[in-house]
Amino acid sequence: MGSKILEIIKLVKKYESGFVLKIDYMHAEENKILVLIGPNGSGKSTLIRLINLLEKPDSGNIIFDGKQISGSDIDKVSIRKKISAVFQEPLLFRTSVYNNILLGLSIRRQKLSDFKDSFDFLIKKLKLQKLLNRNPRSLSGGEQQRVALARALILNPKLLLLDEPLANIDQISREELRADLFDILKNMGRSTIYVTHDRNEAMILADDIAVINEGRIEQYGSKNEVFRKPENEFVAKFVGAENLLEGKIIESSNNVCKVKIKKKKDEHLDNNLIISAISNYLPETRVMIAIRPEDIALYNIEMQNIEIRNELITDKNTFHGIITDIQDSGIFKKIEIDCGFKIISYDTPNSIERLGLFIGKKIIAGVKADSIHLFKK
Repeated sequence: MGSKILEIIKLVKKYESGFVLKIDYMHAEENKILVLIGPNGSGKSTLIRLINLLEKPDSGNIIFDGKQISGSDIDKVSIRKKISAVFQEPLLFRTSVYNNILLGLSIRRQKLSDFKDSFDFLIKKLKLQKLLNRNPRSLSGGEQQRVALARALILNPKLLLLDEPLANIDQISREELRADLFDILKNMGRSTIYVTHDRNEAMILADDIAVINEGRIEQYGSKNEVFRKPENEFVAKFVGAENLLEGKIIESSNNVCKVKIKKKKDEHLDNNLIISAISNYLPETRVMIAIRPEDIALYNIEMQNIEIRNELITDKNTFHGIITDIQDSGIFKKIEIDCGFKIISYDTPNSIERLGLFIGKKIIAGVKADSIHLFKK
């Protein structure tokens, strides 16, 4: 674990609307990207405003750079000199791009010559060389946000707060800017808290993730922990573990257990539907089974070379089923399979054509035990 640039302890903020933000504990590490992810209205932006001293908490502590900053007797100016923020709207002024980028330095009466290396690096990485003399009003949304990011980053903040900075940008510009931003943050080693409701964005950018729902942290941990080992049903659904099944542990030994699965529209557990998973839960424990769609492999049940087919699936849990739907899902196809319970898999159009998949076709779905995550129901 690295050094902590920010700690939040028993933080509470109440609103007349009835919404309450209550964060028992959270921290951000130096030179890492912490992504706050959650649905709209969950409290992500509220938390950013509290950290940025735009609002005051009702109780609790915010410790930034080793100092308590949530009290009433703090020097807000000195704290804000160490923090830069970029929001959904770029908030640029009616002057040139060049002057907008240098605005923070001008306010702080600092010379560009002391920041020339950072300036040149950011102008190049954010592709602003040809825009410096332009008025921001003549720029696209993506270009405006590039200017806002350059203005924030040239100040070399100890903490960068990014509140959905790519939300109002078209898809192509968004993907390009996201890649450039990730490259910049990693090159500059900037401690960052990034807010989004887009799990794909979180997967690309994050070192650590905090999942927020209704003002509470549902789960905090590394990117892989949160995406691969969700702690509850809300987190599992939000991070894309679309296959959620109910079951009961019937056998457990050496961190491997067998789980009996509940069939669709049936309160009874089916003795024929049993999977193996890596877990130390005890027998009789009721659990939820979370499987990511990309971890499910599909096999043509009519494959002529049975020996090859069997060799491919010997290390997997397998389910026989019938394809009930195939839908477009970006560059992948979303395939729904009825195995007595619904399973969702993602596959490429080429793979679907190669396997000869269509609605109504019988298929085998396979998933490895170590790709299955269990949590208590």
